[in-house]
Amino acid sequence: MKVGLLVPNLGPLATGPGSVDVVTEIAMKAEALGYDALWVADHVIMPTNIRSRYPYNDTGDFPADPSDGLLEPISLLGYLAGATKRVRLGTWVLVLPHRNPIVTAKMFATLDVLSRGRMMLGAGIGWMEEEISLLGAPFKKRGKLSDEYIEAMRELWTNPDPRFDGEFCQFDNIKCEPKPIQKPLPVWIGGHSARAMRRVVEYGDGWVAVAKSYEGFKEGMELIRVAADKAGRDMDTIKILIAPGYTTTIDSFIDEAKRYQDDGYDSFLAPLPLWSDKLDECLGFMEDFAAKTTLEY
Repeated sequence: MKVGLLVPNLGPLATGPGSVDVVTEIAMKAEALGYDALWVADHVIMPTNIRSRYPYNDTGDFPADPSDGLLEPISLLGYLAGATKRVRLGTWVLVLPHRNPIVTAKMFATLDVLSRGRMMLGAGIGWMEEEISLLGAPFKKRGKLSDEYIEAMRELWTNPDPRFDGEFCQFDNIKCEPKPIQKPLPVWIGGHSARAMRRVVEYGDGWVAVAKSYEGFKEGMELIRVAADKAGRDMDTIKILIAPGYTTTIDSFIDEAKRYQDDGYDSFLAPLPLWSDKLDECLGFMEDFAAKTTLEY
């Protein structure tokens, strides 16, 4: 199986000047052990009072402490590109409304060149209204805005004379160089709603599936199949990366991964203890996981 890891770019291990040693050691260990990819989460600021419901656990409470460190993901990807040679690098997931799409496209194209073609854009519309609104985007229109931003970025990455005329972004008579090395630079769509599944089909190269259960994952896949049928898209062109968020141990992950592998899926995100305050615990998990599984890259 191909397995990636979330680098702890938020939480206790991302706090203070020692965070550079944390991300460096995890990145180097991941390459040495055979992990396929490193992913980083996206937030820019952390409100001290979050009323928005976090969609990826049962309580709806965001598990981070607002006082903990939060390393900006695109900046961190640049560092990781220089600290590694093989692993793929991506955002899990970049909140598209947070940033101007022209600037984001330029940054990812640059990172793809500097990493020699290892970059991936995991992208979503976001869930935290407080943060999105503070950064200037219309929260209730964030879905339409995000779709438009992906279109605009693909135009900038592929057209030597890019032009775009949307509601939220417009440009023409410009150049945007260099282009990414990868053609295309892969865009992985995050989310779990019916609209997110249509977004996978309409705008994405794949789905980053944070599964609350095996049954929930299957429901999402059915929504993707329906959308693909309507759009006339071949399901074989849509890649799937699975994070079985309901597994909390290596053994339970392996048991669940076998179910997905029986269905033909082979790309996963390992449940690294992201909120741990102990680097040794994370490194030990990486070693134990690698010893109990067959990693491919």
